Amino acid sequence: MRNVMNDILSQSKGIWSRLDAGQRFVVTAVTVATIVGLGAIVWFAGQPSYETVFTSKSGEEIGRAKTALQSAGVTFEPGDDGRTLRVERRKIGLANQAIIEAGLTGGETAAVGGGFSLIEDAETKAYKLDAATRGSVVAAILQLEGVLQVTVTASRPRARAAFRDRDADQKPTATVILKLRNGVSFEAIARAASSLASSQLTLPPQNIEVVSAAGNQRFRHDPEREGGGGTSEFLTLQRSLSDERTRMAQERLDQLWPGKTSVSVSVVLDTLWEIRSEKVVPTEALVSSETSRKDATSTPGKAADASSSTSKNETKDRKFVTEIGERRTGKSMPDVKRMTVALLYDRSLEQTQGFIKDDLMNTVKAIVGWDPARDQPEAFSTMVGDFAPVVLAEEMSTGPSMGELALRWGPTVGQVLGVVVVVMFLRGLFKRSSSSSAAASATSPAAKSEVAEEDLPPEEQQKRMRREIERSIANDPAALAKLLETWLVEQKA
Repeated sequence: MRNVMNDILSQSKGIWSRLDAGQRFVVTAVTVATIVGLGAIVWFAGQPSYETVFTSKSGEEIGRAKTALQSAGVTFEPGDDGRTLRVERRKIGLANQAIIEAGLTGGETAAVGGGFSLIEDAETKAYKLDAATRGSVVAAILQLEGVLQVTVTASRPRARAAFRDRDADQKPTATVILKLRNGVSFEAIARAASSLASSQLTLPPQNIEVVSAAGNQRFRHDPEREGGGGTSEFLTLQRSLSDERTRMAQERLDQLWPGKTSVSVSVVLDTLWEIRSEKVVPTEALVSSETSRKDATSTPGKAADASSSTSKNETKDRKFVTEIGERRTGKSMPDVKRMTVALLYDRSLEQTQGFIKDDLMNTVKAIVGWDPARDQPEAFSTMVGDFAPVVLAEEMSTGPSMGELALRWGPTVGQVLGVVVVVMFLRGLFKRSSSSSAAASATSPAAKSEVAEEDLPPEEQQKRMRREIERSIANDPAALAKLLETWLVEQKA
């Protein structure tokens, strides 16, 4: 392992020594930026994440919540609005437990179902829906997008009415108060809040009422309507049926005469739509339970010496079944009360060979479900006119779009470009290092000899002359004799 590290260090030093000043600056800047980025990511990941666990209604509640969290050793921070407390995500469970133990449920009092009596019987206490359960309902509803504040009140009645069979009156009820953001649909949020409260409180959906904080909207699940619907669902069903039949008729007409016809269908449903529930009574007497009671009666004798007589009596108390079930009768959906159809067609169709207006009307009636016994003849109207010519769009290619191609090949192209950039960067590093080494070799003593002799000092000129003489003698020994002869001739002259 040590040898591997030494090799890596030596190779790194070799590469670093071959880089010039600009390359070293780039490598250093990239390394520092990478280290700083990784450090920032690690620091950000280590920061605590805070979430809201309590929303108060008064200063007293916020003080009690702070005391409860401090007693439990949970660190918290107040929200920007001054009414909420936030804790770290990993301590949410401990914070909720401390708040519940303090009798707080995030914006509502701890009392449930009254509380004006000093003495409450055990039955009433058993029927109470505790604050912890209501707190879980509040937490679940607050997760819905658009909900600002939630208040839940729920309890069973205090006393049972005697000698009356009113089971519905004895069932527990709950009320959910919602405060929503502006522009949020109350009905959709109310339906979801009713479902959440029903599952958390284990109550039937029809026993839960959802009201707005302003008090101008209410919602209660109606089992006689699909999905708890009401007026808005009824109108939505009418619009959907009208749009569906209009679309079906228009598609069929466009297959024959594109851009030459236009049809509109309006469906009105019967508002007298109900579902009845009836109790089924047995046709014969059915015994559900039977109780026997025996006793003995003594009768004294009339004469003085007569003995008394004893008679045994047996009494049977039977209870019979009063109902064996429930029968629900009604319609799964409302009937169509009436229908109106408006048909428009181009004047040029009348000159088309084989076109018959009655056949067109009968075809539309068959498509939309026209009933002569139900619908009036004047409810079907036709009109002829001049339609604008239809400009057919050019046929588009069936190949994938540019966005699909970018999504398909974008990652691959990005990887290839990344590899090319790295290769070019490394190539530039080695090319610059080789050019710098070549430039260094060009400044050797052999290159210095190419400098003009007139520019050299006298000492360098003598050294160069001596080297030339030695090189000439080494290459040609006879050159020494010629050199001496030439020198002697110059001396004599």
